[in-house]
Amino acid sequence: MNPKVTVLIPVFNRERFVDEAIRSVFEQEFSDFELLVVDDGSTDRTPDVLESWKQRDPRIAVVTSPANQGIPAALNLGLAHARGKYVARLDSDDLMMPRRLTAQAAILDARPDVALVSCWYDIVDLDGKHLGTWKGDEPHEVMTFLLSFYNFIGGGGQVMFRLEDVLESGGYALEYPTSEDYDLWVRLLRRGRIETLPFVGMTKRQHDGMSHLLFRDVKLVNWRGIMRSSLEAYLRRPLRDEEIGALITLWRRDQRLGMSEIANSLMREAFARFRSEVPDRTLQTHARKRVAGQWYIAARIYASAGHRLEAMKYLAHAARWRVTPW
Repeated sequence: MNPKVTVLIPVFNRERFVDEAIRSVFEQEFSDFELLVVDDGSTDRTPDVLESWKQRDPRIAVVTSPANQGIPAALNLGLAHARGKYVARLDSDDLMMPRRLTAQAAILDARPDVALVSCWYDIVDLDGKHLGTWKGDEPHEVMTFLLSFYNFIGGGGQVMFRLEDVLESGGYALEYPTSEDYDLWVRLLRRGRIETLPFVGMTKRQHDGMSHLLFRDVKLVNWRGIMRSSLEAYLRRPLRDEEIGALITLWRRDQRLGMSEIANSLMREAFARFRSEVPDRTLQTHARKRVAGQWYIAARIYASAGHRLEAMKYLAHAARWRVTPW
């Protein structure tokens, strides 16, 4: 019989970490799973580590790509071989925490309206020192609004989704390498709700080989494309390059000068659409304060860089977003 859950791990040259990542999966109390590892053309000892695990437990399967194709292609190869009804993701340098598979599968079992289940995750350094906890636990309606600007769900290794939903949505987009998760979350919103469970289900290890450090410029291009696609559908109009650039400055904080008024005008337009679709005043206030927080963060960055006048502009917008219902 097919397992209920496929745990999908793509890996490329992670001999240092992948053994612990696999071990963390087999330490789950949930047992109705297969562990599918896609070796994306590793040239170190990663294949030896995977072969050792295959000899120990029949629930592990390894699919090997003859050459490194990148994360989206590796994930799609995994989806093509997955046998589970649900897919739980984990990155090869991270650790799965107890209870996660049980809790996430239970949500998908009970809630056909849910398309994606996430959870909190801890961020640690290589010595295990705790650096922070990512929660991303916004209400679904607020998350839907915020995802047009930023990946508030976080990375891709702490989620579970229905295999059918992702395949019918087109899988992971090859045109967004290293941002494939963010793009997929935006598309999955068309199929159902996003729920974030209030417990730590993953530990993310921070190190020099992380993709967001190695491919910063690529990610910036990806963010522009994902943001444009999402917002143009949401606002029902094409966006100018300077509008996208202003939002990148606000949400990704590239410290460009003179972008605040353009960003504010577009944010107000988007929030007006949100208010028309979500009449709940509590949710409106929640979203407004989240946006205000972004203005505050940008203001602090400008101030620390010595751009005091620019910082004052962003601080003024932050105050208005916090207290004005528009």
